[in-house]
Amino acid sequence: MKIHLRNAVLIILALLLGGLSSYWFGASPAAVLAPEPPAQAWRDGWSADDDLLAASVAWQERAPWGAPPAVAAEGAPAPPPPSVPVGVSKEGRNYTAIFQVNGSGVIRLGAGGRLPDGGHVLQVSGRRVVWLDADGERRQREIFNEFQGGQ
Repeated sequence: MKIHLRNAVLIILALLLGGLSSYWFGASPAAVLAPEPPAQAWRDGWSADDDLLAASVAWQERAPWGAPPAVAAEGAPAPPPPSVPVGVSKEGRNYTAIFQVNGSGVIRLGAGGRLPDGGHVLQVSGRRVVWLDADGERRQREIFNEFQGGQ
């Protein structure tokens, strides 16, 4: 019983010592300084003072959310990327190449078919597509393996 009483007295003394030291050495809430208010009051950004033309120029330069960048006034816009084969399908005995065409989705062409950019398909087999691009350069792509150039 003496051990329990001794432990209780030690715990009470420790709590009392901690409380008194917090009272004497701890910072009181009155000693904490309040933060200064901001130099400029908040506003919603849609007042008559805003220069909407300058904001429009900034939005065009930054091309937000995947928007295409503005066309430079100096020259003509860059040509669209060339058509790219993305797959091969088979209907009966004939193979058809599936090309991704910029701006118009996908098209399906067999051997001899014409691409919108001026090239044409030379050969389509199980996994391989061979075509001439708009510049007359021979291209070859094997689905899941990529070969570019004259092969």
